[in-house]
Amino acid sequence: MAPEPTPAEVLVLRRALEGSVLPRHQAGGSPQRLLTSLLGEHWLDVDAAVPLGVLIDLVAEFGISETSARATANRLVKRGALEAGKVGRHAYYRLSDTGRQDIRHKTGTVLGFGPSARPWDGRWTLAAFSVPEEQRRLRHQLRSYLRWLGFAPLFDGLWISPHAGLDALREVFQAVGVDNLSAFRVVETAVGCAPLTAWDLTEIQAAYQTFVKDHGALPEQLEAGTVTPAAALVQRTHLIETWRIFPGLDPDLPAELLPSDWPRPAAHALFSELYDGLGELATLRFRQIVAKHEPDLAPLVGHHTVASWT
Repeated sequence: MAPEPTPAEVLVLRRALEGSVLPRHQAGGSPQRLLTSLLGEHWLDVDAAVPLGVLIDLVAEFGISETSARATANRLVKRGALEAGKVGRHAYYRLSDTGRQDIRHKTGTVLGFGPSARPWDGRWTLAAFSVPEEQRRLRHQLRSYLRWLGFAPLFDGLWISPHAGLDALREVFQAVGVDNLSAFRVVETAVGCAPLTAWDLTEIQAAYQTFVKDHGALPEQLEAGTVTPAAALVQRTHLIETWRIFPGLDPDLPAELLPSDWPRPAAHALFSELYDGLGELATLRFRQIVAKHEPDLAPLVGHHTVASWT
């Protein structure tokens, strides 16, 4: 029996088949990415629409102007991530079914990453393929999918992953219309070089260390009760956006091949502590904002925990 696809495999195949209504993750973030992240964290399981004023006030917590907030909401409607309606003269917005599904797949992939290295059978997945020079956009898209599946380029046209399943890989290539794929599972001695050279371990290690350094003071502040609801909403959102880089950077590289002091476990422990620990305060701030416009909707605001996604 074929193994169940991982959240990342489900996400990538769906993206390859249907595209995504969500904005791409960008360094430094974007108003669209921010708004979908906020709604995904606190309004994902609610079918009700919220007034435009709620969206304006939410992103204002991050220094985004009302003009930009209005434009952001309209762009997300055009993308299909939000649906718009009116009650009298007032505009209301809700997550679309497609937007909600995209958020679930993406967030499940991100929050399911890192609690412990996956069991490894000692074999590597190799993918050999080529895309013509004139199809640069397709090549870029395919490489992005491969990184989300845990691959990195070993040589030009030869990518490697410690975990990726062959069935999911072939389905993704078929979905994007590339049929010259050769894929197989091999032991290290059949690769011809050290597989870990496909990844910049120094870069990955530094990214984890930076994450810990940037967020390491927050647990003490939480314990001391000095984090306000407004600060918690901002800090938790930034925390999630920062953690998003790691599934594409580190494909759960096998623990037995890494240094004993590899920083992923410590970084994930800190992320989990803060994601869960900031949840109630961030939810309180979100409720306060909703209550200014629609008091009856405020009790519907919630939040997730790491355990609820894994």
